[in-house]
Amino acid sequence: MATANNQPASSPVCARCHQVNVSVTVRNEHLCQECFTKYVVTKVTKRLESNKLRAAFNEAPRLFLLPLSLGSSSVALLHVLHRQLEHRENRTGRRPFGLHVLFIDQSAAVQQPAFTQVWRSLKEHYPSHSYSTIGLEEVFNYDTDSNLNFSPLYAETGSNPRSSNRDRLEKSLSSLPSATSKADIIGIMRSQLVDAFAKRTCCDSILYGDSTTRLAERTLSETAKGRGGAVPWLTGDGKSPHGIKIVYPMRDLLRKEITAYTATTTPPLTPFLLENTLGKKPSVSSKNITIEDLMGQYFESVEQNYPSIVANVVRTSGRLVAPTLSGQDDAQRHAEAMLWLHEIHPQPMNIEDHQA
Repeated sequence: MATANNQPASSPVCARCHQVNVSVTVRNEHLCQECFTKYVVTKVTKRLESNKLRAAFNEAPRLFLLPLSLGSSSVALLHVLHRQLEHRENRTGRRPFGLHVLFIDQSAAVQQPAFTQVWRSLKEHYPSHSYSTIGLEEVFNYDTDSNLNFSPLYAETGSNPRSSNRDRLEKSLSSLPSATSKADIIGIMRSQLVDAFAKRTCCDSILYGDSTTRLAERTLSETAKGRGGAVPWLTGDGKSPHGIKIVYPMRDLLRKEITAYTATTTPPLTPFLLENTLGKKPSVSSKNITIEDLMGQYFESVEQNYPSIVANVVRTSGRLVAPTLSGQDDAQRHAEAMLWLHEIHPQPMNIEDHQA
């Protein structure tokens, strides 16, 4: 468990450097602010190195796509990567990779706080990267690039095919039978849009900021919906449908640890966080609660006192191996898994049917 606890009355010293008083507790280990920062950065760096993402000195710098939700995990990842690039440039005179930061505006699909001011502040604070914002409705413009074609979903509503993309998106989502199925399709659209955008912008890899806690939630959510076979594609490092490498550099950090990190950086990252009100406090009505909401509530409580359980869920899912089909590479298998998810969406799990 990681919390930005107040310094205990006994003022114990850091368990690692043995010199500075404790400021943060990480999974029962008391750390000072500097050692805690090293802990976070080391977790991210090891994950990047294990995926061999750093270009050799004689190679052209690679370009990575960093999708931001403007939540604590993705913003913390941007901060860590930015600091690493600055350090490497000061030491060697070159950057081993570039970052293209992407924000997907989902206001056409869900209630979303205004992000313009936060986004502007973020770009001013980290000016050395490329930035783009696109609406979720743009997924219809990327159909030709995508392994999923959402036109049939829209056609089921009997709407005018010449309608605007925003209208197509709203009508498509309104035709879905439950909150869970709507959340499913939005998630699939978002991931497909990120993948297609990465292809168009010639990015070598996609770096997602999902924490251990988020990946644990997704593992049990997909399993509860009968999609356990797709967990290796949805939670592990691997290839996207377009053959672009997907990496989760924050996968070894709990959400509480990342939240504590955003508050202890200098300056704090909290001004760059968009308050995400989606799914945090689901409606009392069970019709509006999704499987993801329930898993979020569950792991929020488990993470507080039993962080090892959260880590074990992700560690176990990481051992799962995607089925090997003759004559197919990873990207083809991933694409088939995503197509399968799309095909079964009309029969979503109804939470009311499973309540005691």
